[in-house]
Amino acid sequence: MTGSPRSAASPSGTGGAVLFAAVVVFVLSIVLVKALPSPGSLDRMPDPPAGPDRVPAGPVAEAYPEGCGLSAAALDRLVPGARTGKDGREGTCTWSSRSDDRKSERYLSIGFTLFPGTALRPGAPQTGRAPVAAAMAALGPKWSDVPGRAVTGLGDEALMQVSPSTGATIVTRVGNANVSVQYRSLFRPLPEETARDGALAAASDVVARLGARTPAHPAIAPAPGPTPARTIPDLCAAVSERTRQRLVEGDSATVRSASRGGALAIEDAQVRNCSWASKDRELEVSAAIVPGSALFDGARLATREYMVRHDDARAEETLSVRDRKFFRAVTGLGDQAFAVQVPGVVPGEVVFRDGNVLVRVTYGATDEREPLSGKHAVRGAYAAAQEVAQALAAH
Repeated sequence: MTGSPRSAASPSGTGGAVLFAAVVVFVLSIVLVKALPSPGSLDRMPDPPAGPDRVPAGPVAEAYPEGCGLSAAALDRLVPGARTGKDGREGTCTWSSRSDDRKSERYLSIGFTLFPGTALRPGAPQTGRAPVAAAMAALGPKWSDVPGRAVTGLGDEALMQVSPSTGATIVTRVGNANVSVQYRSLFRPLPEETARDGALAAASDVVARLGARTPAHPAIAPAPGPTPARTIPDLCAAVSERTRQRLVEGDSATVRSASRGGALAIEDAQVRNCSWASKDRELEVSAAIVPGSALFDGARLATREYMVRHDDARAEETLSVRDRKFFRAVTGLGDQAFAVQVPGVVPGEVVFRDGNVLVRVTYGATDEREPLSGKHAVRGAYAAAQEVAQALAAH
């Protein structure tokens, strides 16, 4: 007896197997769509390209040099018959002449401030935490009422002030050590050239003892030229809608714009900010035009501001030994750039300098329940930074 053929609709037949396979394929396709990165995902964004790190990392002094770093020969020449007032054990040396002849009386003082640096913790984004960065942030003229001039060829940076009452005063820096040198007469003003040459000679000895990278060849720098006028583009428009959607998803993202303060609150600088925030991600862009001063043009002052932030970021430590920090000098963004991310401390951050304009871009999670990997945080900040750099170049 010949059996009847199985129905195509039978669960045990070929048709049922085909239907089951189709369902499995459909379900897997949904899973894969969810699991695989879409064309607009952070996985498709490039890492910032690495470049050479040209920001000096030291030296870092931990103790005052003996005799404040002044050679015996220099002391004999500058302060004849020197009488020691302070011997340097507390970071200050003073000498004055023993002579009763007021015309040849001389006074020399050398003072040190060594900056150990302080670690950053969440909620404390102030600059000048690393030893060298702290010394840079603190360096400035000694006298508020005496005009100054920049000095080249003396330590990492230096400036001088000369007046009849204070003589010649030099403030210089080598790594994390700030040094103040003053040379004058106790009773009558020294000729300006005598005071200036004496202070420069003493300071040259000191920076050599502190381990300056190059031999001292001090010279008074020319007065700074005018700083070119710059304007900051609309930062909210500088980041494209496509990039914003990739970084801060959702139509409910809020936008904030401001023209002061923020992460680049630099004295006398013109600042603009823009930020976008959703329930789990935040992108913030800040730009500052750094003006010139009587000592330096705007580009030089912006370079100092950049170097402080670069050194801080390079020296920053993780909260846990299990965390991995990201830091690199970056090429292709303005004149100088770096990228950094420190888990739990610093979000994805890119800082770059274009002439006298400083730009900072940060990207991170706003909800710890929706974490963002360090790789993705840096990529997001870099993507936005590229567009800001393009807008700045075209503005």
